[in-house]
Amino acid sequence: MKALFLSFTFLAFLFSSTHMFAQTSAEDEVIAITYAQWKANLEKNTAASNKILADDYTEFNGGFATRVDGKALNSRFGEAFDKGSGQVIAAEMLNPKVQVYGDVAILTYNYAGVNQNKDGEITNIKAKSTRVYVKMDGTWKLVHANFGFDPTNN
Repeated sequence: MKALFLSFTFLAFLFSSTHMFAQTSAEDEVIAITYAQWKANLEKNTAASNKILADDYTEFNGGFATRVDGKALNSRFGEAFDKGSGQVIAAEMLNPKVQVYGDVAILTYNYAGVNQNKDGEITNIKAKSTRVYVKMDGTWKLVHANFGFDPTNN
């Protein structure tokens, strides 16, 4: 009986520790979701990029003087940008920090990117970013973002 108990205890420990190691943290999930969205943007796949957006998503960015409200409007702007003549050729998240409060995660980071225009000219882009995610029905959704150019951009 003692051997059975020890075997059960060992298997329970093995399962629970394996389960713990297999889980990703909310921080890792949020960063991975952000990189997946960037990949979709690089591929000019607006539908995949906007899959993580909540329907009532809002955004502040350097391109517009007002808040952009809603997933639909953001999608239209994304599709218009995809038809433009330039493209992002590299993007990196520097100094990422994820703060998790229950089903809310706030990701802040510095963005470093390289854009190329239709003439092949390269432009470095630096920005400061905040993204707010909410876990809805077991999935992280982006509910708000604030993207601001770094004041040292030339």
